[in-house]
Amino acid sequence: MSLPSGNTFPWPRTRQGVPIPCIFIPCDIEEEQGGMSKHNLGQIALVQHLLETSLKRTEDFQLSITNLSPYGRQIKELKSHIPGVDAYTVDSFQGRESDIIIFSSVRCNVQHDIGFLTDERRLNVMWTRARRALIIIGDKNTLQADPLWRRALESCAEVRIDVPEPPQST
Repeated sequence: MSLPSGNTFPWPRTRQGVPIPCIFIPCDIEEEQGGMSKHNLGQIALVQHLLETSLKRTEDFQLSITNLSPYGRQIKELKSHIPGVDAYTVDSFQGRESDIIIFSSVRCNVQHDIGFLTDERRLNVMWTRARRALIIIGDKNTLQADPLWRRALESCAEVRIDVPEPPQST
């Protein structure tokens, strides 16, 4: 995997110096209910931070970066807080690809309930649409309560990034 020289994201590397293409960024800020859908402003703050600092594009190397989430409200909030962002629900992104996928899981709750994230088809779409790298943002305790997600996160290297101040809901 090649990434732009101006990229400051702390990609973990293998012993041979190759960046690990699948990472998990923990975010333990609780989800919010918004009408019939859910959103997570802490995860939006992390996405915004990644796009504005760590994953900045350089003039000589353009990467396509797409944000996916299972929740329509999360996509609405992402587009509201980050103008021009490419953001889609997992269901609406089927059949497409992007160089880097940033997946915002939204789910973070004391019940460790992941709702319809248990549907392996959504996990498959998220996992298979990234050409170069996949970044998953979520609450480890909530996601790992599901055996499929536990196995998925075991395939990722973990990168900790301090959560910036979350934006206000729109």
